[in-house]
Amino acid sequence: MSDSWKSYDEAAEKGPLSIIFKIFFAVVAFVVVTGVVGYGLGWFGEAAQVAQKEFGATAALQKYEWFINQANAIKKADKDVKMFEDRSAAVDEQYAAYGSDRAKWPPDVRLQYNHEKQQVRDDLVAVASTRNTLVEEYNAQSEKFNWTPFQTRPDKPSQKFEDYVVK
Repeated sequence: MSDSWKSYDEAAEKGPLSIIFKIFFAVVAFVVVTGVVGYGLGWFGEAAQVAQKEFGATAALQKYEWFINQANAIKKADKDVKMFEDRSAAVDEQYAAYGSDRAKWPPDVRLQYNHEKQQVRDDLVAVASTRNTLVEEYNAQSEKFNWTPFQTRPDKPSQKFEDYVVK
């Protein structure tokens, strides 16, 4: 400790400029070391913030609510698919009086049947496509989600849905 004061005494003997430089470089060294340490600790702090944001209780609850909402959207799409399947069967029943051999149907009736049947099929394909997109998003997110904290919840949605294939 006496050696460090000795160097300050020597710098003071050389003049005020020498001691100012000595103090200035000591302050600069302190600021640089403090900055490097602070920067390094900032990385750890940022990593902790990211972990909290992605895996904290709030994030888990928001993700779980997303699964609930997405599962409800898939169930609604299932009902829409069923509605269009029923509509397709209703079109067949509506024209059943003309017989099973469509080649014997009057051309205007056959044209009307084909138009209605195609419209129902187009609607069914659109709804099935939307449903399958919802399912793909759901299943992809489900693979990444930790379901363990929610296993005992009575409203827990399915962990996976199957695609719908138009027949």
